[in-house]
This record gives sequence, structure tokens and C-alpha cells, in this order.
Amino acid sequence: MMRHSRSVILTVVILCAGFLIASAAHGQTYVPRWLDGVVVSQKNSNLWPSAVMVDNDPRARPQASLNNASVVYETLAEGGVPRFMAIFAKPRVGAIGPVRSIRPYFAELAAEYKAPVFHAGGSKDGLSRLKQLKLLDMDALRKPGAKYFYRADRSNSTFNLFTNGTRVNQALATAGLTKRTPMYEPWLFETKSRPKILPNSQKPLTIDFRSGASYVTQYRYDRPTNSYRRYIGGRLHVDRLTKKPVVVKNVVVMIVPKEKVLDAKKHLKINVLGRGKAILLKDGRAMTIRWKKLTPGQRLTFITGPGDPIKFRPGPTWIEVVPQGKRVTIG
Repeated sequence: MMRHSRSVILTVVILCAGFLIASAAHGQTYVPRWLDGVVVSQKNSNLWPSAVMVDNDPRARPQASLNNASVVYETLAEGGVPRFMAIFAKPRVGAIGPVRSIRPYFAELAAEYKAPVFHAGGSKDGLSRLKQLKLLDMDALRKPGAKYFYRADRSNSTFNLFTNGTRVNQALATAGLTKRTPMYEPWLFETKSRPKILPNSQKPLTIDFRSGASYVTQYRYDRPTNSYRRYIGGRLHVDRLTKKPVVVKNVVVMIVPKEKVLDAKKHLKINVLGRGKAILLKDGRAMTIRWKKLTPGQRLTFITGPGDPIKFRPGPTWIEVVPQGKRVTIG
């Protein structure tokens, strides 16, 4: 009932705000997409999401198609190297990757969408968690998932494994998900245009995972587009295919308990279930908010101090999952 009520409320708000647009030329209806609030044709507004694990080793950069994702999560894997999980509404035909392996906490984040997870192997507990959560396991190292990946060259490099939009969509179709409607709870999105008054500048937000200078992440506000440009290792983060900067509309820094090292391979336990503090970047401003996700199937939600749900700007949202003890600064 909660999911149904939220979607009804969202629809009413959109209707009242004039966000529902009828195209006289084509007779189509356009509505905000569930994943990111971007206005699309109604038939494309709630496609089954897919999750792709993407490497962040300096040798994997620049990555392909992160700027095509609706939501991107970043947090640590072993060795202190951060890793991405990109959530796509319907990826374009271009390459996505380099693809990397799964960890259990990424599976718990994917579970709220019931998203198929495209990955290349994983830790024992990561693979086990995928199975426990009954997620469609698209593993590049095993059948039947292997056929949905390819090597960019003849080497067996860790950094040359990719999938693409065509293969992801083929996998969804084979699983019958293109004919089904996902029922996750959508976030709320602003229905008004950009604010009349925007700050002339905002001090950059920097995340130091304490993994070395090449992994320091920074978001810098771009007033003309009311968005944030992402920097990694002191360099502008660009897309491999388009060479354009990675541009983000909303950034959430989600503070979680300190990570625990589990074994000799330095696999980590990162707790993404529970409640905690967060920082939101939106419209050139930073504000302290709170996050909540009590079970893997529950949508990660964000609220203000008084308890009001956050309304995001339509467009890409990046969630930085930062364990306590790491350094987050503004300025």
C-alpha cells in the first residue's frame, strides 16, 4: 500500500505542477521517470532497472557510460579501492565498464530495485548474497551471463571487460523483465524549474577514502547548468565514449559505520542497512540530512531534520557511501 500511495501522490503533484505534457504532434504523454525524474514518454517511465559493477582503478579510467546512469553508488572494496555500481533505466547502446566484481553490500543496494546485476565474479559472500536476495545474476565468468560481456582487446586484462546497452537489454528481454513492471518506491523529484536565486559559487565537497591521492573525489558546482562536475584524483572525471565531463544533479554523502576487514584477502563488511547522517548537494547548496534503509528490499530514503522527504532535482544522482573515519570536507 505504501508504494501505491507514494506513486499516486507523486502523480498528483506532477499533474498539478503541469509536468504532464501531451504531445499534439505524436499524441504521446510524457511523465517523470521513476529512477531519476527526467521527463520521458510514458511507456519509458518505469522500465526494469539494471545494475552494472564498474571499476575505479586508475587503469580502468576513463570509464564508459557512468554519465548515462540514473543513479550511481560508490564505496570501498578491498585494498581501499572504491568501486561503482551504476543503475540504468535503459542504457544506450555504447560500452559500459570496465566491469568488475560484486560485493554483498552492493547486492543489498541493488535489491531495492530487484535489479539484475551485471558483474565479473565476486567475493564468496557477495555471490552468496546475490543468491539469497534472488537477484538475476549476470556473471561474466559463468553461463548464462557470460554471453552478455565482451573483451575490448585480446588481452586478459582486468580492465578490458565490458558490456553494452544492447547486451544488457537483451539479457532483460531473455529474462522476461522487459514485459514486467518494477514496483520499487520512487524518490520524489522537484516539479518546479530551477530556483530563481542560485549561489554564485559553492565550495567544493571533497571525499578522501584514505586510499591515496588517485582516489580522492571532489564535486564542484557549475552555476550555469545548476549541476556538479565530478573530479577524481585531481582531474575532471570524463566519459570514455563522449569525452564529456561526468555531470551530476544531486550528490548524497551517506555516512555509514566504519568498515570491518573480514579475511586475509581484506574483503570488507560495509553496513548499508540502518539509519544515519548524510550530506546533500543540490542547487548549489549543502545541507545535512538523514538516510534510512532497514532491509535490502526497502528503498534507501532520505529525509530532512524535521522528517520531510528530500526532493531531488531531475537527473543523475550519485550516492557516496562513506564509512566513518574517512574524510569529508567542504571548502
